[in-house]
Amino acid sequence: MLNKLALEEARTLLDACPLAILLIDNAGQLHGFNAAFAELLGDAATSIRDSATDLRNDSLLAPLLGQGTLVNWVMPDGDARWLAVNSIPLDGNAGGTARFYQDVTEKLRHKQERDALSNELREQSLKDAELTSLLSRHGALVSLEPLVARSRRYNSPLSIVVMGLNDRTAQQRTLMKVSYLLKDQTRWADLVGCTGAHEFILILQETTQDSAVQLINKLSEHLGRISDDQANPMSACYGVTHCQKNDNARSLLERAESALIEARNNDSGIAIAV
Repeated sequence: MLNKLALEEARTLLDACPLAILLIDNAGQLHGFNAAFAELLGDAATSIRDSATDLRNDSLLAPLLGQGTLVNWVMPDGDARWLAVNSIPLDGNAGGTARFYQDVTEKLRHKQERDALSNELREQSLKDAELTSLLSRHGALVSLEPLVARSRRYNSPLSIVVMGLNDRTAQQRTLMKVSYLLKDQTRWADLVGCTGAHEFILILQETTQDSAVQLINKLSEHLGRISDDQANPMSACYGVTHCQKNDNARSLLERAESALIEARNNDSGIAIAV
């Protein structure tokens, strides 16, 4: 501003500010606060107005005087609020700090609700968010349910393979190459999916467990051929299982996922869950 404000103008401006403002000196004693801060405190504002004690020892206000830029503060009425804090050093003999508080509770709550909704939508999506040509884990479960029912009804073979790359930090380009390979090496009736952890799901209709293992051997050979670094060819571990009498989609997929964990833990390459 070009001209300095008169004292009364400054007081009026501070008191009309919608942000809660607290002024304290270097000894932690109160110098003043505006109407928005008084509204934030409620009835407790009266008790601290003439306080000569160190506010840093005050159980109500101490949480507001820390170094952080975001504080979770329990108000006098017991309601917990999130406040964004901005501190500005004051010039003058007594020094001190002006602290500005903005209630961001609703903003954070909306963000949490939005993030939760985004996660729920992602989990409920039938297609993988990154590899859109593949089913998501949820999509694999949805697609698998009628196939399990059919397998049980007609006693037809149905096998599941869950494949995890040994390089768990594989880049998007590598994941795309693997997804193309899996689509190319499976039949039109088979389904290919991918979990959020980039573990690939193969749903193999009319396929016995032994035939699934034969497919795995072929895939292992092809993985080495599509590797960018032939000195360190791409490899994977596999969990395999087949549909049993009392299975549903979830139990079948989870058994294959458990087999993959076993294969990784035992460094065996392939684990078969029966």
